[in-house]
Parts: sequence; structure tokens; C-alpha cells
Amino acid sequence: MSAIITSEFRLNTTSVFVDALGTDSYYMGLGRPNNWTDELNPDVPYENVYTTNTVWENMYAMKKLDSTDITYTCPRNVWVSGQTYSEYDDRDSNLEGKQYYVISDNNNVYLCLKSGGVSTKDPDIEGVTTSGVIDYTNADGYIWKYLFTVPVDTGTKFLTASFIPVVHLDTQPTPGSDTALLNQWAVQQNTVDGAIYNVKIDNAGTGYTSAPTVTIEGDGTNATATATVSGGVITDIEVTNIGSGYTKAIVTLSGGGGSNGSVRAVIGPKGGFGADPRVDLRTHYVIINKVFNGNEAGTIPSANDFRQITLVKNPIEDGGSPAAANAYTVAHSLEVSLGSTFDPDDVIEGTVTGAKGFVVEYDSVNGIIKYVQNEDTGYTPFTTSDLIRLETASTGGETCTAVVDPEVQHYSGDVVFVENRTAVTRASDQIETIRLVIEF
Repeated sequence: MSAIITSEFRLNTTSVFVDALGTDSYYMGLGRPNNWTDELNPDVPYENVYTTNTVWENMYAMKKLDSTDITYTCPRNVWVSGQTYSEYDDRDSNLEGKQYYVISDNNNVYLCLKSGGVSTKDPDIEGVTTSGVIDYTNADGYIWKYLFTVPVDTGTKFLTASFIPVVHLDTQPTPGSDTALLNQWAVQQNTVDGAIYNVKIDNAGTGYTSAPTVTIEGDGTNATATATVSGGVITDIEVTNIGSGYTKAIVTLSGGGGSNGSVRAVIGPKGGFGADPRVDLRTHYVIINKVFNGNEAGTIPSANDFRQITLVKNPIEDGGSPAAANAYTVAHSLEVSLGSTFDPDDVIEGTVTGAKGFVVEYDSVNGIIKYVQNEDTGYTPFTTSDLIRLETASTGGETCTAVVDPEVQHYSGDVVFVENRTAVTRASDQIETIRLVIEF
């Protein structure tokens, strides 16, 4: 038995996740302030309960994702003169593994409808073409379809060295919108459903003394093409009218004095090329961009580094309400008397219970220690009977006046993404922009 998951299913699954930001609450969490066993090689997260539980143990802050923090994306292929690109083929079993679309230096995205070998003529020479195609068959043999231009603000937030942000416009942009959006809307409105832009040669045949007649039959109308012959074989099929409405087509050759020539039509996606660039470019990826600005106006720790990034769906506040605030401290807290100094990553200990924890941050003005507990420290809870001091100290300590639960209930909601990485340093006057790419 053999089976596949189609690109449509993967795109639909991606869409469900993107759309969920409008109905569910997703938070990006920061955690793991203490070192990995090998700091240059972070632990590998696995898809199991153990990983999910340790995520909560190590997390010390989270911030809510907004709908503007996420978009569809696809791998980035840059147009370079001298490169050979693949042409779109509706029967290609590995289309995603090929460079069949490109992004130019002007952030224009083009789909390759026909390849002529080495590409030497920049599609940006013609540039934004909101209807029809860019036909370079008389130059380097390529035919390109302009899809869209990445808008400036979208590019600033989401465009990376490896991925291109992709959007589909559901409504017409208002007058005065970014020209890129107006152009994309024009492309979407001018698409031709079921057009045939390319006829591929499966077998060049033999013995042709003249060009055979090309006939296209199917459930669409008006598609026509002509053949070129050289040295007794078919060397090219030029589509002279793209037609419309085809979901299936049979292309036959007649005459010309030869035999065994075989060609077939390439039919585009539903709606036509450009109707939905997410379909054209197989965008079953999303890119998330979240900015953490210092301590977020005093709501999260900023003195320690992090080595783990997570996404949590629908966490619950300590009081039992669904999380809704912009940011939360997820670390445990101790309120202590003043006098001692506790630095980030110090291990503190309770003199009575023997409880231990890693210091995330210490507020020396108000006497508040933010800390996490994991397998390295054990999970014994601190109590107000404890004096709190460094694990390395044998005397002294500060009186614990209160043990405060995290602002969000640990193990609430669903952990849907985990990434372990090398340490990222934080500071109260520092901004971290975190980009995540998730494949569905």
C-alpha cells in the first residue's frame, strides 16, 4: 500500500494554525537559564511527556503572540544569473525539492513556467507584470509569472536569508495602500483558471521532416500550440494560446513525417497561477516574529539568558482564568529579607527544607527572588520556615516571608513547539527579536 499527504492538506493544516491566533491564545515562552551539559550542543527535545514537563520547569517568562506576529512562508530561492531553475510541472513528484520560483533583488517573486537551461535574463527587467507572463523564450528560453512583491513592512519583519513571507489577499487593499499589495491584488484578479502555459516534450520522436500539428483536447477551451523540429526531432512546443478552464488535457501530434513524438500539457492549480501564492509556492510553513523588549515594563525577568523557546496554547493564569495579559512571569518567587546578594544562575537553598533552585533574577530593592527548579535542583518546595542562602554558604541567610506561585499555572495549556538553542543574553535595556519557522 502507498499513500501521500497532499500539499492541500498541509496548507490547510497550516491555515488552521494561523487562523487559531484569532480564537486561541498563544504565548512564546523563554526558559532554561542554567547551562546545558554541553553549552555548544543543546539537548535535543523529543516529542514526549518528559519534554513537555521539563519545558514548564525551565520556563521563566512568556509573551502573547498577536495575529500580526505570524505569516505564511516558503523557502527562499534567489535569482542569480547563470543558475538553472526548474519549471513548474503538475506531475513532478518532487516539485518542492526544486527551485521552481525565485525572489529578485527587488523582492519580486516569480514562478518559472518554462525553463530554458541557464537563466541569464533577470525577470526584474520586465518586473511587475500583473497580467500575462514575462516571456524570455527568445532570450534565455524562460517564461516567468510574476506573483507578488514582498511589502516593505512585511519584509522588514519576516523576510530572512532562508525564507520568504507569503500572503493571500482576501479583500481589495484600500486606496493608498502599499503598491506591492495593490499589484498583488491585480495579479489575483487577472489570473486565468485552467490555462496551459507549457507543453512538455516526453519523447522527441524521430524522422520528422517538418513540424507536426499540435492538437490540445480536454475540458477547457481555446488552447493552441505549435511544434519546432530540428535534426528530425521535436525540439520545442510553443503555446500560442493558453486557453482556459482545463483540468485535464490530451495533446496529440499529427503529420510531420516522423513518429513516436509524445508531449503533454502542464496544467496549473485551481484558480490559476497567482490566484493564491500560498498554493503556488507550497507554503506549509509559518514564520513567527516576536519582540521581547527588556523586562516588558516590569512584567518579566530580564537579567538572565535563555536557552529554550516554546509556544504554549491557551495557558491558564494562577487564579484559574484563561491567560490574556501581554506578558507573564512564569518563574516561582520568594519574598525575603534584605541583606544578601543573589546573582543570576546562583543556586539558592532553604536551610530547613533543603529546597534548592536556580536564581533567574533578584530584585534587591523589594527582596524578591525569581527562581526555577528542575532535575538538577530537585523539586522540594521552599517554605516560610526557611532561611534562604546560597548553596555554597554554611551560615547566614535571609528570612523567607512568602512563597509566591508563578503567574501562570505550570502544565496548563498545550506545549506545541520547543526549540533548544545556545544561550541568548538578555538585559533590561535590550530588545530581542525572535524568529521561528515551523513546518507543517
